[in-house]
Amino acid sequence: MSRYLDRIEPEDVRFLMDLSEFKTIVLDILGEARDLVNIQINYDLLDEPEGDTLVRPMVQLNEISKFTEEDRHTLLQTGFSIDGEPFDNGDYAMEQIFGAEYSILAVTEDEDGAFFTIEMPYRNFEKQKSPV
Repeated sequence: MSRYLDRIEPEDVRFLMDLSEFKTIVLDILGEARDLVNIQINYDLLDEPEGDTLVRPMVQLNEISKFTEEDRHTLLQTGFSIDGEPFDNGDYAMEQIFGAEYSILAVTEDEDGAFFTIEMPYRNFEKQKSPV
């Protein structure tokens, strides 16, 4: 890295995250509850009145057969809900990854599948980065 980069501070940080990476992280967040549900990752594009398009991640959780009340409590302890909207689960997962200050700028489809372009303020990135 050039020594000149030390003089400036970035404003925002952008990430590219494909849907399979997102699913892997959701599985990590689910922990021991991961075997209690089937997971589908998707997104929806919502047109806003101002003319912008909002990208909403979706995490659909479907219970496996023989899903018990104890299983439901195990799942709820993760922060996800089987009865909730897939958008709520998607927002929850994104907040677990990026914190509250993030924006999904776009979703792009290519031959490898879809991926999100996500932006967050650099100051938030620095605060949330785990020490190596």
